Parts: sequence; structure tokens; C-alpha cells
Amino acid sequence: APALGLLADASPAVRREAVGVLAYLKDAHALPGLAERLRADAVAEVRRAAAGALAYAGDDAVLPALAAGLADADWQVRQEAAITLGKLLLPASAPALVGALADSAWEVRLKAAAALGGLRAVAAVPGLIDNLTHPISNLRKEAAGALGRIGDAAALEALRERTVQDPDIEVRKAALRAIEAIGKGGEAGG
Repeated sequence: APALGLLADASPAVRREAVGVLAYLKDAHALPGLAERLRADAVAEVRRAAAGALAYAGDDAVLPALAAGLADADWQVRQEAAITLGKLLLPASAPALVGALADSAWEVRLKAAAALGGLRAVAAVPGLIDNLTHPISNLRKEAAGALGRIGDAAALEALRERTVQDPDIEVRKAALRAIEAIGKGGEAGG
């Protein structure tokens, strides 16, 4: 109860600490207050912490707040929302995560790709294929791994191109593993 009350404190540092305490306690009664901090706090660091704190939610009730987090003005808040959705693996989060595959920050795209691979979201295949040619090799590698976990044969041509055209050997390896996983039904690692 004291930590819940401190979510509305005037000091951002106090609100941030209250979020941390509530995340540690993992009390379901705190989820609405944490979701509100994610949606409405004026300070990005508090919103980011609140996005991470929602990782102990047991259902879709936090999805609207996390979807809002994926649209936050601060890229680190968006990234944390994608990480949390990747931990929760809520099937209903797939559309918001697919949208995050076009985020202006590659770090957000990377975490969205990982989450979508975990969800095995076939709807993500076009967006993941688009990210196979992104300038950041870590993102290309994650997109290939996610495509392998999803296991949709529609990705095979793009993955084959990466095995010969990508300048990064790790991306080429990830694409090859994804191709093999698609042949086995989708079980590649990142």
C-alpha cells in the first residue's frame, strides 16, 4: 500500500523507486497503477521502469498499456515494452509488435522481432523479411532467427538470399539455421 501511494509522488525518483518495489513484490493489485505510470508519467525513466515492471502480469489486462508503450516518444520505453511483451508472450500482442518492426529505433525492432519469434506469429513474416536487409547486423540476425522459429516457408527465398549476400557471417549462419528450422517445422535459435 505505501508503494502504491508513492506512484503519484511529485518526485520522479520516488515514483521510479515505487515502481521497482512493486515489481519486486509482484502483487496483482499493483498492475493498474504500474500500467498508468507507463501510459501517463511525464518522465521517460519512470515509464520505462513501469514497462519492465509489468512483466509479471498473468493476463492480457496490461496489453493496452504495453501497446501504448510501444508507441511512446522515448525509444527506450518502446524497447522495454517490446522486451516485456517478449516475456509475457501474449498472442494478442502480435499486431502491436508487428507494427514495432518498423520502429525508427533498430533496438526496438530487434526486441519486437525476438518477441514475435517467441509467439511464432505468422503475421510478422513480411515485416521480419523487410528487416533482413536493415543496416544493423544484429537486427538482421534476430529477424532471421525469428523467421526460423515461426517456420513459415514464405521466408525461405529471403533467407536464402541472406546466406549468400549478407556481409556478416553471423547473419549468414542465422539465415542458414532458419532455413533448416523451417524444414523441420520452425525451431531455430537467434
